[in-house]
Amino acid sequence: MASEPKIVDGVDIVPQNSNSDRDPEKIQTKSTTRPSLEDETSPQDFTDQIPHSLLEELAPNGEGDYILSKINEITTEEALSIIVESLEFHSDDWNFPTLMRERMRRLVNEGPKEYGEFYERDLRIDAVMMRYSSPYPGVRAVADPLDNDKVPIETIRAYFLGVSWAVIGTFMATFFNSRFPGVSLSGSVIQILLYPCAKALEYLLPDWGITLFGTRHSLNPGPWTFKEQMFATITYNIAIYTTNSYGMILVQKMDIFYGLDFITYGYQLMLTLFVQLMGMGFAGYLRRFSVYPIKALWPTILPTIAMNRALTRPEPRENIYGWTISRYKFFYICMASMAVYYWLPGFLFTALSTFNWMTWIAPQNLSLAIITGSSLGLGLFNPLTTFDWNIATSSYAALAQPFFSVCTEYAGAWIGAGLILAIYYTNTNNTAYLPINSSSAFANDGKPYKVQKVVTNNRLNETLYQEYSPPFYSAGYILTVGANFSFYPVYFLYIMVNQWKTVGKAYVDFYKGLRHGKGNYEGAMDVHSRLMSKYPEVPDWWFIFILISAIVVSVIFLNIYPLDTPVWLVFLMIGINIIFAVPLSLLSATTGTNLGLGSLIQVLTGYLLPGNPNAFLFAQTLGSWALAGYGDNYVQDQKMAHYVKIPPRAVFRSQIGTIVITCFVAVSTQNFIMNNVKGLCTPEQPSRFTCAADGAPLYSSSLMWGLLGSQRMFGHMYPMFKWCFLIGFGIACLFLVGQGYGPKYLPGVREKLRGKMNERVFGMLDKTIFWLIGGLLWLNPILIIQGIQHWAPSNLSYKTPGFILSFVFMYLLPKYRLAWWEKYNYVLSASLTAGVAVSALVMFFAVGYNPVKLDWWGNRVSSAGLDGKGGAILEMPERGYFGPEKGSFPW
Repeated sequence: MASEPKIVDGVDIVPQNSNSDRDPEKIQTKSTTRPSLEDETSPQDFTDQIPHSLLEELAPNGEGDYILSKINEITTEEALSIIVESLEFHSDDWNFPTLMRERMRRLVNEGPKEYGEFYERDLRIDAVMMRYSSPYPGVRAVADPLDNDKVPIETIRAYFLGVSWAVIGTFMATFFNSRFPGVSLSGSVIQILLYPCAKALEYLLPDWGITLFGTRHSLNPGPWTFKEQMFATITYNIAIYTTNSYGMILVQKMDIFYGLDFITYGYQLMLTLFVQLMGMGFAGYLRRFSVYPIKALWPTILPTIAMNRALTRPEPRENIYGWTISRYKFFYICMASMAVYYWLPGFLFTALSTFNWMTWIAPQNLSLAIITGSSLGLGLFNPLTTFDWNIATSSYAALAQPFFSVCTEYAGAWIGAGLILAIYYTNTNNTAYLPINSSSAFANDGKPYKVQKVVTNNRLNETLYQEYSPPFYSAGYILTVGANFSFYPVYFLYIMVNQWKTVGKAYVDFYKGLRHGKGNYEGAMDVHSRLMSKYPEVPDWWFIFILISAIVVSVIFLNIYPLDTPVWLVFLMIGINIIFAVPLSLLSATTGTNLGLGSLIQVLTGYLLPGNPNAFLFAQTLGSWALAGYGDNYVQDQKMAHYVKIPPRAVFRSQIGTIVITCFVAVSTQNFIMNNVKGLCTPEQPSRFTCAADGAPLYSSSLMWGLLGSQRMFGHMYPMFKWCFLIGFGIACLFLVGQGYGPKYLPGVREKLRGKMNERVFGMLDKTIFWLIGGLLWLNPILIIQGIQHWAPSNLSYKTPGFILSFVFMYLLPKYRLAWWEKYNYVLSASLTAGVAVSALVMFFAVGYNPVKLDWWGNRVSSAGLDGKGGAILEMPERGYFGPEKGSFPW
């Protein structure tokens, strides 16, 4: 008698029987090993074999009848064919559910007797998930496998609300861009603010309209729809991306940095506009790689869609593990609670935000502050570093990013901590005279570096430089830079080799699209692409035209402003991104991480244009953010539209229009911040507008690579950097070889050694060498290095809470409470973030703009000791500075 099925990972698993000790990795996916089945083509009714709880997980949004009909309609032969094809297609898919993969292998290789009672049912369920729904539980939770193309989408009121909130969101994103940690209204948050406005318009506006080209456009076409809500949200999302050129403007204009006087409103507007449009044009290139492939999951967009559903879709009253509350009501309760609660860590009791309680034991103990501190130190060994949701989720999208991604990055962060301590306590590159983990540049007297002392006419003055100081950097920042260099060969080689089937097909489709007009959805396996094929696509030449127009504007920009930057730099940045942006975008789409090409561009610019910080800043803004960064973000929005079935041309129109409008808002807000926030970009700024994540590190990089140049940095000051590229190449090869040949040869080698070795010796090898090699078979080296590089100014105080949250909400709950997770997880994420954003904005204007100081122990204790004041383990030499003698600095 077969055991009852166990519900795991969104589909049921029949318990293993006599062959439970078989290694799933050794099972060959060949249908020829399966015994022949009788009556393979006759449809059957499996409704009675699918309990309600399982159906809730397979169809979490009320599409149970549709899924059941497909399960009952599909034949055994068709289902088996789909599973064989899917196993091959998803063989390199990091996000594919492991238990589902193992079950599908058993279904292919075993017959009904060997597999168990539920063979026919499980075969059809998995095939239907692959062809008519989604194998990913997170996607099933938010994306319908059905589409109604008759509902209003691109309406006047949707444009009005989307653009209006984009203006507000641009103001918010720009306003808090210099704050660390930053505060912004994400797309998942803005929906809750959009929705009541939409319902008000639905109630107040008359049904007046005009007919254009056979379509009537009304002020009030009826009830506010799911797709209108999502369309307005995507229109809003452009607001989040208008801030990236702000870093360049901030560093150029602020007196604390370069203090250039030609940074006018017109300069800012022109730069912001062509940077945005160039990113939009580049999105047309990236979309075939990161929108249409089913493996391009984009896990971080799922909370936004989940909140959309909660607001606009009626929900049946369900009892999920005792929870009957609707998602809509759940959101409001959580948001309101967080908006009230955030006043505690944000103002009333700030020690809850920077909860460096271990340093309170001995506030003047420097070693304790360095090891466990949250400000000066590395935040090690402190399991409770904060009670501030904004800090807890600042490093990881803890309720959206896959747990394997967070866990691997967190492990890398611990490796990084060990390397930082080694650099610091050996005084490598004079780091022991400085704070251990700062993103700022320092002079040889330990004070912040003032570039005005060494620059004449925007160029390095060698005489002044020899009289003042080279820039020095903390151990944390040195590790960050070195890991960045190692990252590029790792991610490029590892992704291009592992995902070559997906990448290669996308390149072929891109060529065929330009040469032969091949559609984006031709031959699509997944249901979402098949449903989207009914809508007209955006031609590739539309994006190419935007890209060429932006290039023309950038060339004009370089000729009318005194940046001393050659025009060929624009085309070099475009060429670099054409090569590297594809694997970078795939990394974002599959792991939820979002990285740029900053370090690679730093080195190239430093070699090609040394002593020219303005050229460096321009290359960083254009090459690192405008193309791969902005293009990636626009592609992310297009994937969101793909999931919710919004026509591509509607998304294109909304993005272009909103870009132009929000550029004016962004520039105006930039000027307001730079002119009105007292103490902007200083460590003592009371509202945390310290520029620790934008201005300070960009300024430090511009000194290191723009002013001094790569030759000086690699050859004299930090020679270890040049070896980091080679180290990255070696790491990539190690993992590729280990993961390519390990599963084939490791088990045999292990068993041979077991028979030849002493049991004790083999046991030691099994726990060390074989354990390490076994880790290579599943670890992702890209995520390891990404964890290593995310220091200065971040530390484990910003990572540990996110790791704990991810373990609970992205591992335990999906495993043991999947139905609850599918309904409430993303709503919870959006609601808490919304509460923080609303509370932080009110708090700034109430008690931050004209600072109100609440002076008591709970607001002093975190900064009372050395962790809040800073310090270094080595005293300044008697001569008053460290490092080389003045006049003999590296040149």
